[in-house]
Amino acid sequence: MAPTDDPVGDPFVDAHLVPPHLDELAGAEGREALRVPAELELRGKSPARRVVETVASFSVVVVLFAFALPKVTGAEYGVVWDTLGTLMAWQVLVVTVVWLATMWSYTGVMVASLPGLRHTQALVLNFSGSALANVVPFGGAVGVGVTYAMGRSWGFGIPSITRSIVVSGFWNVFAKLAIPLSALALLAFSGKASGELVLAAVVGVAVLVVMVVVFALVLRSDALARSVGVLGERIASMATRLVRKPPVTGLGDRLVAFRHDSVDLLRRNWLALTFWMFVYTIGQFAILLLCVRYLGTGNDSAGWIEVYAAFAFNRLLTTIPLTPSGVGIAETGTVALLTAFGAATNPATAAVLLYSTFTYLLEIPLGALGWGVWATRKSWRRPVGERPIG
Repeated sequence: MAPTDDPVGDPFVDAHLVPPHLDELAGAEGREALRVPAELELRGKSPARRVVETVASFSVVVVLFAFALPKVTGAEYGVVWDTLGTLMAWQVLVVTVVWLATMWSYTGVMVASLPGLRHTQALVLNFSGSALANVVPFGGAVGVGVTYAMGRSWGFGIPSITRSIVVSGFWNVFAKLAIPLSALALLAFSGKASGELVLAAVVGVAVLVVMVVVFALVLRSDALARSVGVLGERIASMATRLVRKPPVTGLGDRLVAFRHDSVDLLRRNWLALTFWMFVYTIGQFAILLLCVRYLGTGNDSAGWIEVYAAFAFNRLLTTIPLTPSGVGIAETGTVALLTAFGAATNPATAAVLLYSTFTYLLEIPLGALGWGVWATRKSWRRPVGERPIG
């Protein structure tokens, strides 16, 4: 899917809902203090508002596919359908196998961030959260709620689940930055980018390096974590003053608490987190590349570097919350970029729609199946907190 494209929505966007002192969240009082972040989001909106949001969101999807995509790209759906009909059964099978392997690879990220979780449980959680994110507008908090509900039913305590959400969230953020930056760099080094894109790549890489250094400083010591937090508070408060909002406070304490709770896990599992996130990302790209190659682009101008750039753009567009998982927006933008690189419009549209079928549409029925497995697999159930914090 589009790591929303993160498979359980994008839980990191709701990290501000996490209390600052994770080590105080043991037992019933801690669970009552935290609750499920999705509950906070659900209580904040009336049923009528949710209906309006859902209807408006899916209306936008219809408009995008019915009018915007063919208008922007010049695609003809009749020709697109005929192009899809040229697929061979073995080609569909290859894409299916790569997609399933890619979804399985993301369970490595989840298992590394939540020790004791099985890969099969992670796959159920992955598909279940993705299905909700793919049908519910602004589904990030709902994805977090799924993580807490299933994790607690399998015996994981609130601190372990919270740590997993934040840690995997950091790695997803790093990946979302690294994908477009690496695409820009590839375009620049291959001579297929303008001077402006080269400058953007350099600036972006510098930003990513700074983020990694800051993350390392937070993990190094309490004093450095607190200093980073205080600096972050000052910068954020400058921004909030411009919009007449209260200053940001408590970030230093939160970073110290995060360090205490996560440093041992990250020392043990940072390599596994990075490896599996890399494999997942490459797998997602491979799906789009196979779709483009099997359906043709009309010429040779859209090589693998251009397809990777389109993939990176697609990942960015899926984070736009106007529609569930950015559906419609991502497809229109991706087709437009592929055609800008020289791909023929109708084959490019067919390839992107096939890609979205695997990374978006198929996750909905499999998510429903995941919910069924979770509800009926009683052997997985454990008392909350039975599994120790790893």
